[in-house]
Amino acid sequence: MRSSQQVDESLKPESQTEVQPDQFVGVAEEPYFAPRVVLGTMIGVFSCLLLAALLMLMFWLPLLAGGGIADADGGTGDGSGHRVGDGKSNQADDAGNDEVTVFDQESAIPGTAQTDASGEASGDQNNLTAATNNATSSETATTTKAADTARPQKQKYTIAPIESLQSPEQGEQGKAQATAPGMFEGRGTAERAKLAASEGGNAASEKAVEEGLKWLAKHQDKSGAWSLDGFSQVDDCDGQCGNPGLNSDAGGTGFGLLPFLGAGYTHNNGKYKNTVQKGLDWLIADQTKEGTFQNCRAGTLYAHGVATIALCEAYAMTKDPKLKAPAQRAIDYIVMAQHQGGGWRYGPGEAGDTSVTGWQVIALRSAQQGGLRIPRSVFTKVSVYLDSVQTDKAGSGYRYMPGDRITDAMVAEGLLCRVYTSSKLRRGELRAGVEYLQEHLPRVGGELYYWYYATQVLHHYGGEPWDEWNHVMRDLLIESQATEGHASGSWAPQGGHDSSGGRVYATSLALLTLEVYYRHKRAFE
Repeated sequence: MRSSQQVDESLKPESQTEVQPDQFVGVAEEPYFAPRVVLGTMIGVFSCLLLAALLMLMFWLPLLAGGGIADADGGTGDGSGHRVGDGKSNQADDAGNDEVTVFDQESAIPGTAQTDASGEASGDQNNLTAATNNATSSETATTTKAADTARPQKQKYTIAPIESLQSPEQGEQGKAQATAPGMFEGRGTAERAKLAASEGGNAASEKAVEEGLKWLAKHQDKSGAWSLDGFSQVDDCDGQCGNPGLNSDAGGTGFGLLPFLGAGYTHNNGKYKNTVQKGLDWLIADQTKEGTFQNCRAGTLYAHGVATIALCEAYAMTKDPKLKAPAQRAIDYIVMAQHQGGGWRYGPGEAGDTSVTGWQVIALRSAQQGGLRIPRSVFTKVSVYLDSVQTDKAGSGYRYMPGDRITDAMVAEGLLCRVYTSSKLRRGELRAGVEYLQEHLPRVGGELYYWYYATQVLHHYGGEPWDEWNHVMRDLLIESQATEGHASGSWAPQGGHDSSGGRVYATSLALLTLEVYYRHKRAFE
């Protein structure tokens, strides 16, 4: 190898000859181009063209043979990041990205299972941690220009990190948990994680849900029931947890089951499938030929409505044929018990009140999702009843019974009944009622019953009213959850009539409220 000095010397010309001005082509003194210069110029241009042609041929020859430009992963690209010409849809290639097209409800997010048409799992369904930690961790934000609204937009779902939360396990035959159609479709594993983040939940709220479910599972009786008054007598508790409620095992079992179903756990799939199965078996065994339940006792139609919601949700989510007849009998009893004025009260045929009516309406709505038989006249009568307790044309207030005063809980419950019974209800018709709820935000020691109904109404309504309410509600519930001793994971009754239901009832309502992000699909989407 030569030194740099030697290289420099070799690049020098052998002789330094002085160049005369008339040796340059095209100087002002030359009146014409010399023939040799013209010939040299033509040869140079021809050489450049020939070289360019050879380079283009070398580039395009492989494409003519292979059919496209190879992507890094071996497919062929169209410049957009999607594969083309390989028989696969662009939509399928988007699965696994952290952006989900709003119009594509079946797209998966990283680390979650996606069920195809045959029901087989097509992704990793290890836990909700994978579903949430593989996406970005800032606030959800989608900005769309007015001119762009005509074409599909992509919305980035920002998933808050959720630590150590096990998702519903796969079934015995390896099938992923099914996502129920309609209003329950958000309860599937992938949808739950996505919606919990995009609708206003966070890691703390989801952790609170899982801790609450653990507490409920520990306080289920060996028979499969949850007792509102005797829950602390189960072996593991042995009286350590206080705040018993009234005697109603049918109502208690309904309240015990609903948070598991709301979080996507059924008797077919998930780590709580045995817990849910035992609860459903108990309700079916407790049902009479008429369709009601023997152990309603205190609350009667209150308890019947809650137990019926549990049966109808479980059937709608799984379509288990063993649940259809019991669920239909329970619904038939509700239809029979309706007062001619359109409402329900404690016993069949009694003039209705808004509180009992609300639970029957939710049961009927859940039954609709499962395709159960319901006469149309039932909902027509409910509308007549709601008109009788509505305080003004704007719908800003509802009473417990006609002539009574307005209460926060009845306003919220009346509004939710309107959402579930009015097929042509427009979002704007809730505005006056929503403004009332905004003036009565959750407060420390507030009634969980009111929070439960108002949270659902505002979630359906959406927008700034929902954001304001959710921020206060979510944080208050997280802060008020017990974190020590055997009661850890539960909620004590807070105010109003909560004490009548006791700790199981309060825990159930708190969990159902925190599950609002995915428990029911928004009505005005």
